[in-house]
Amino acid sequence: MDKSDTQSKPKPRLSRGFLTTLGILSVLVVVGKPLTNWGKAQYEAYQASNTILTASEAKYKKLFNVIQANQPPSSSNNTNNDRLIVSEKIFHAALLPDILGRSSRYEPYTSNGKLACARMVNMVIERALGYQVGQNTLYVPSIVEDLDKGKGKRIEQKQTIRGDIAIANGTDYTNGLWHIGICMNDSCTLILSNSPFESEFSWLTNSNFDGAFDRYSGKTTFYRIVQKNLF
Repeated sequence: MDKSDTQSKPKPRLSRGFLTTLGILSVLVVVGKPLTNWGKAQYEAYQASNTILTASEAKYKKLFNVIQANQPPSSSNNTNNDRLIVSEKIFHAALLPDILGRSSRYEPYTSNGKLACARMVNMVIERALGYQVGQNTLYVPSIVEDLDKGKGKRIEQKQTIRGDIAIANGTDYTNGLWHIGICMNDSCTLILSNSPFESEFSWLTNSNFDGAFDRYSGKTTFYRIVQKNLF
């Protein structure tokens, strides 16, 4: 084969269709993960709307009776005090039959309900007050940031009343280990939160979340949500 024969052969060209396909595949690789997450969230939302999420009557009564047994004979709360009305609203919202014991398994972006503590607390707050707390309502540090910016007031445990907010390791965000719940009695010796084990809003614990987070630094911190415009 001489040089002239080599030069006379046309160089192979990539078809336009092949290049288009290659471009599409490249885009899919880039957006594939967000698209998968979006699809999973849509599926979970669909499941939530087509699945019975509320607790059975027997389970609801069991949880309600435990909470009721931890109330004083006559509430020590002065519900005429505007500072306490908000907490009382949150407490009663947490007792609603479609919230107490509710499954969180299909709540989007919560790992099948295992990381739904912020979501479930915000569900209660929204039902009680008409809004949620936190720029990212699924993220405990974002809720704390909002509380520290004026939507809440940090208090000591001895000052807490039912309907206040309890946060495990509330001052330690370095390890990404957070949990949030609602005080269900005065002095917050009983907390209701999402169970990371059962994926439902049914975990009743003491003020230390039954020691579930003891191996991490930081103590439980408490907040009272403040709503300036009460109706």
